[in-house]
Amino acid sequence: MRIVLFLTLVCSTLFSQVFTVYTEQLPPFNFMENGKVIGSSTRLLEALLAKSGHTISHGKINLVPWSRGYHEALTTQNTILYSMARTPEREDLFKWVGPVNKLTIGLIAKKASQLVINKPECLNNYTIAVMHDTAAESILKNLGMRPERMERFSSPLSQIKKLHEGRVDAMAFGVEGMYQMLSTTGIDPSLYETVYILKQSDLYFAFHKETDDALIQKLNELLKTVVHF
Repeated sequence: MRIVLFLTLVCSTLFSQVFTVYTEQLPPFNFMENGKVIGSSTRLLEALLAKSGHTISHGKINLVPWSRGYHEALTTQNTILYSMARTPEREDLFKWVGPVNKLTIGLIAKKASQLVINKPECLNNYTIAVMHDTAAESILKNLGMRPERMERFSSPLSQIKKLHEGRVDAMAFGVEGMYQMLSTTGIDPSLYETVYILKQSDLYFAFHKETDDALIQKLNELLKTVVHF
């Protein structure tokens, strides 16, 4: 009996992993509030790791610019980045657990600007703010938007300011998060509208590509038993 218990403890220790976790400001899925990263995807990840016996390094989720988190998840073992759209370009770069949420990626502009975008060819008539290394950037490229018409950024809040001041025509971002961030920065969301839907995407937890396949399979199976918040 003691041997069985010992082996169980050893196996549990061997297979329990500590992950460094990165995310970005993307409400309502993951965002900072009162110094703590919260949101529906955050709660789901915490519940999933706790139920599987894995832990988050230092008990802290790192909210960073998307490009930094993306780089870390690409290059550093035992890292997780969320919430990420699973695109063909990224498929072999990460291991995937999910889907965990659904995101609508669109172009948001001031109503007063009266932007008309009803087909991809219209995109190059405008300057569009887009975050580097995101699904939105990839979609715009694939739709034929010229690089010089894209205003790349690392912080969505800085581009919201540019959009509000009229220095860019539209912003490519998650629609749900965009309107929430407008409100939290003191800007009336009713002054804005979604002028074009780029894509609706499932969101995932993206693990470093060398994460064990058996672990990813186990987490995906376990995800089905975890209540989505």
